[in-house]
Amino acid sequence: MQWNKYKNIIIELLSTTNIDSEILDILNNSRKNNQKIFIAGNGGSGATAAHYSCDLSLGASKINYLQNHNRFNVIPLSTNMPLILAIANDYGYDEIFKQQLVNLSNKGDILIAISGSGNSKNIIKAVKYAREKQIITIGICGYDGGILKNISDYTIHVKSDLMEACEDIHSIIGHFIALYLREIK
Repeated sequence: MQWNKYKNIIIELLSTTNIDSEILDILNNSRKNNQKIFIAGNGGSGATAAHYSCDLSLGASKINYLQNHNRFNVIPLSTNMPLILAIANDYGYDEIFKQQLVNLSNKGDILIAISGSGNSKNIIKAVKYAREKQIITIGICGYDGGILKNISDYTIHVKSDLMEACEDIHSIIGHFIALYLREIK
């Protein structure tokens, strides 16, 4: 693929991808509501989940960070490799995110689930569990949205069958959310 073609794909996706203001409000209010924000994804989406966690934990609270103790409580579910491997080994890879939610989540918390295809079995299992436990679910997906689009409370859908482009837009979404939350009063 030529650079100009890829660049035009990204520009088109940015112009057609929307973020519901309710998602921004839910995330912004999570500090005063003492809600945890869990973020999960596999592969490149797992890296994006870790990146979101960093940006929400630090970047979204950057103004007077050392004095600002009113920060977002963010937990990436894709980074605790010993626990992930133990769960996968003992109970199956499909359980790696759900079982962490069993340990850490409470009613009213928030789960951001990232899946390019929208059909990752461990993501779907975690979202279904979260919905049963009244955890707010935000699905970030690509392709046709898959199952994730249909079972999440809120969805950000990048309508592309090109995984690389989906992952790029998912990353931009994370940067936007962190900047938005940092600037909102």
